Amino acid sequence: MIYFITILTVVSITYFFSIGWIIIGFNKLKRRGETKFQRNQNSKISIIIPVRNEEKNILACLQSLQNQNYDNGNFEVIVVNDHSTDITEQLVNSFIEESNLTIRIVSLTDRTSKKEALKLGIEMAQFNIIATTDADCILPKDWLNNISSQFKSDADMLLGPVMFKRRKGFLSAFQTLDMLAIQGMEFGALGFKQPILNNAANLSYSKKAYNKVKGFDSFNTPSGDDIFLLERFKSNHQKIKGLLSHNFVVETEPETKLSDFLNQRLRWSSKSKYYSDKLLLFFSGLVLIQNILLLFIYLGILLVEKETLSFVILLFTKWLIDFILLFLVASFFKRRNAMFYFIPVQLVYPIYILIVWIASITMKFEWKGRKY
Repeated sequence: MIYFITILTVVSITYFFSIGWIIIGFNKLKRRGETKFQRNQNSKISIIIPVRNEEKNILACLQSLQNQNYDNGNFEVIVVNDHSTDITEQLVNSFIEESNLTIRIVSLTDRTSKKEALKLGIEMAQFNIIATTDADCILPKDWLNNISSQFKSDADMLLGPVMFKRRKGFLSAFQTLDMLAIQGMEFGALGFKQPILNNAANLSYSKKAYNKVKGFDSFNTPSGDDIFLLERFKSNHQKIKGLLSHNFVVETEPETKLSDFLNQRLRWSSKSKYYSDKLLLFFSGLVLIQNILLLFIYLGILLVEKETLSFVILLFTKWLIDFILLFLVASFFKRRNAMFYFIPVQLVYPIYILIVWIASITMKFEWKGRKY
């Protein structure tokens, strides 16, 4: 038992200081993002939105682009239809007729997948700055201003914050806390100029740099267009920046059904086997191991009476550092209400991690009507 507790202690200490490093980095980047906002409407920007069966979301997304505080003549919108079987294309065409924006809708023919849709959009883009988002996203009014101002300082890639919209219930709170943790990891590592994560819902990069790194990866995955492109930019020493600013937060829809949520997480996890960045592999492995061992800590508290105090200390060590990180990130994103679910989520999170990890190795999943 003493050897097992020693292993738990070593992992817990490693986890504690690693998350502490993330917390420091997040604070550093947040302070830089709090500098006075300056509008910059000089950059020409091509916005690419890949869509597949997005009839419920696409109009709200396009309307948020219509509402941008940015010169309409300095950006274009390219909607790439990935074989939608609903009325997404018709809705986009109707919006184009009534809008004063420069919007084009193009369709994939012999190719499929989000990655292929993005490739086509980039090929058709007139401008060097490429900004990507998803059809279920709402973009803040100064989204393009922020992108323009950041690329004025010679950025090759810009990472932006993403958060779920406010919804009620445990499932929504679980997703919010999970996303807060992901955003904390993304911008915490970036605070030390060591980017490991990004999100295509709020991602920008130069077309010149994209071509220099030879575009997207060749992995046969339904997701990962963002993170694998980040790895290519990083390995080719491109300048990667991030901006933590309240007027740059993109909001997206959480899943409303447990089955859809698990399918989404399986899709996200399916790409992890292709990770090559050592720091990302370290944090991914550490989080997985820590949460699996947390199950043994729970069992130890319940079953091993002689070592109860040791297990309780290990448990609260993890809970403490997680709480500090999540509270910090939740405060930035104005999602402190989600922290009321902190303990229930902490109790079930290790089980969730274990299930998703095993399922990602052994099971197929469905996304947008396609099976993988």
